[in-house]
Amino acid sequence: MNEAFNADTEDSRRLLLVQAEAALMAALEHYDLHEKDLSFLQVSDHVTYKIEDEAGNSYLLRIHPGSALAREISSEMEWLDDLSGSHGLTVPTGVKNHEGSYVTEVETDRGRRWKVSVLRWIEGEHWEGNFSESQVRQMGILLAQIHQAARAFQPPADFNRPTWATELFEQEVDRLRKHYHSFLIADEFGLYEQAASKVTAHMSEMRRDGESFGMIHADFHNGNLVFKDGEPYPIDFGRCGLGYYKYDLAQAFVGLYPGQRQVFLEGYESLLPHPSHTDNIRELETFFIKSLIENQSFHAPHPWEAAELRESKPYSLALIRHYLDGKPFLFNAIPV
Repeated sequence: MNEAFNADTEDSRRLLLVQAEAALMAALEHYDLHEKDLSFLQVSDHVTYKIEDEAGNSYLLRIHPGSALAREISSEMEWLDDLSGSHGLTVPTGVKNHEGSYVTEVETDRGRRWKVSVLRWIEGEHWEGNFSESQVRQMGILLAQIHQAARAFQPPADFNRPTWATELFEQEVDRLRKHYHSFLIADEFGLYEQAASKVTAHMSEMRRDGESFGMIHADFHNGNLVFKDGEPYPIDFGRCGLGYYKYDLAQAFVGLYPGQRQVFLEGYESLLPHPSHTDNIRELETFFIKSLIENQSFHAPHPWEAAELRESKPYSLALIRHYLDGKPFLFNAIPV
């Protein structure tokens, strides 16, 4: 998000992009990319650029916020290497620099230091329009393949990725507490706080074992999938870390209609059986509400996103009320 770079105004954003371009040019000297074309993509968790080389290959270059740790970045690349090399999944693997490192540190003329990483580009397009039933099922199968690989992953001793548990969720709730006024009134946010407390309490009761907890994408949704020849491929593993596999499932559900969620789950269960008993559904509902709150916490600080948050508010509040009342909502339409 822009606030990771303290760039929530037009002036600060312009300054960031000038400095980021200087960091980009300095970092390219550390790679054998032979770039032919460079294009700016966006400012989000990273400042990102697409690079095309003379041989027709494409890459994603990411400039990380100052708070990023080099070992966290290289650990992400190590997991991507395992997904690709050991399990044959098509994922955006990392490119090492001249020094054999996945992370390049550079300094701009203002004395600001940056960490840069480069990944191979995954060809495909974001899907526009409605997903077919086949596409949704394939998305579920893809997530199951990632989780199958995660169960077999043996991280090195110094592996360092975030754990998506209650502590980081409470930070998300704190940020929403500062910015909820852009789309909620105080009484409405009170329902969010009740739901967040229920999420935290439920997560504290959950068991962690090899079948339920491990490396996850942690941002598996429609925007982080591209399609080529009808097949989905995952991108943007920048949030990957340790967490419950059901958290990945629930995040995917947020962008799907109730009927599509059932199809997605059928695809997932074709590789990884997922019993549909009450406890499993309750855990998916908890992670769904967790994902909903995190998503809105991400967008609430940005004034230009307030209109969309207000538009979706009736549905969000209906979901939260169902969750607080213990009424099922994942696989059936609910009145708004």
